[in-house]
Amino acid sequence: MILLTGILAIVRVQRQHITTKPSPQALLSAAADAQHELVRIPTHFDLMSDSDEIALGNTLAANYSSELDTIKDSARNKAIEQYLRTVGLRAATHTRRTLPWRFHYIPDDHFINAFALPGGHVFVGAGLLTLMHSEDALAAVLGHEIEHIDLRHCADRYQTEAHLRHLDPTGGLFSLPVDIFMAGYSKDQELEADRDGTTLAVEAGYSSQGILQLFAEFARLERTDVASPTNPLDEAAHLSLATLGGYFRSHPPVTERTEQIAHLIASNHWQSPPLVALRLFRSP
Repeated sequence: MILLTGILAIVRVQRQHITTKPSPQALLSAAADAQHELVRIPTHFDLMSDSDEIALGNTLAANYSSELDTIKDSARNKAIEQYLRTVGLRAATHTRRTLPWRFHYIPDDHFINAFALPGGHVFVGAGLLTLMHSEDALAAVLGHEIEHIDLRHCADRYQTEAHLRHLDPTGGLFSLPVDIFMAGYSKDQELEADRDGTTLAVEAGYSSQGILQLFAEFARLERTDVASPTNPLDEAAHLSLATLGGYFRSHPPVTERTEQIAHLIASNHWQSPPLVALRLFRSP
């Protein structure tokens, strides 16, 4: 069995031209991806209607927002949320489906992540925003989460989990925890969201270099010894290490994501307009 597994792995690497170098992060990604695939049900699900998906997402988003222990009503937080909405709606211009896209800000510096809920809701943590250097990177991240919805990854996750938990399609419609949408998706789905999300950002007029800069920041933090932070960014990473580790475990290796986007840029001959500065809305 070990020999057969090795042979199959070599065949897959050769056929798919996988160039990611072996590393602990690659092993974490492989383990996480295997876990995602184990819970996928080989059963055909009827597609949720857009109206049912929107209703589901609205309830999940309302429940999650009510649980946040943060002051979302401050003027600064409202301004950031409006900024996310402006950039997000611009990035969503060329989506396949027409949904009521809504963008939410989680003002928690320890939340270095973003996630999507069915029906059009996208949440972005303050910790992730601190790692961005441009609005172009933000547009690509929002595009990534939009594509998880547009490609029905979120709806598929809901239907799979509902099936696993033996929930009644009507009575149990809103009883799933939001955490299942934060856990990331299969490797193929994450890479697909990277490709299509970056394409959405480029089609909206943003530079594809923005997301590459963010990936470079991820790679730097993977290499940085944050035991002795030397600057505010490393200090934030130190405080958020558990969350950041969760993000890396729920997404493919940064090197593979970077290589894919670089290939996408080259194959589409995308130009690189000047990066747009990110509006930071720093606390006083």
